[in-house]
Amino acid sequence: MTKPAVFNFIVSKDIRSITVERSFNAPLDPVWAAWTEADILCQWWAPKPYQCVIQSLDFREGGRWLYYMQGPEGDCHYCFFDYETVRPKTFFSGSDGFCDEQGVLKDTMPRTKWESHFSENDGATLVRVHLHFNSPEDLEQTIRMGFKEGFAMGLQQLDELLAERNN
Repeated sequence: MTKPAVFNFIVSKDIRSITVERSFNAPLDPVWAAWTEADILCQWWAPKPYQCVIQSLDFREGGRWLYYMQGPEGDCHYCFFDYETVRPKTFFSGSDGFCDEQGVLKDTMPRTKWESHFSENDGATLVRVHLHFNSPEDLEQTIRMGFKEGFAMGLQQLDELLAERNN
């Protein structure tokens, strides 16, 4: 029997953070792969109707993921993620930000420090992401930009992708 998915979205303004917990009815290996391998990650990361286009993904400590989200009208929003710590199949951390086509930071947009934890229990995988912001303004701007709705949609797309691959 399929267990209902856990989805918790906790905003802690006092410590400038967001914690997202999401469970998947899939073992750890395919969930980890979906967060760390370009050919899978690009299939779920951008909330529809946007598409994620990965320019490069160097998943290792000191590596960088450079991508953009392309909208249905052709608009492109470039982003990067700089990996800091990688502990295979359990944890990775790093910092993200908006950038131009060459990966140069746009300092007018918020930056976020991510800590992503993965754990498996009885064939299901829990992903817990803790995001920390440099300022209360960055946290508020991220919320106003629709982070909760967009990230929830991407995680749902991942859930559907994992279910398809499991059949």
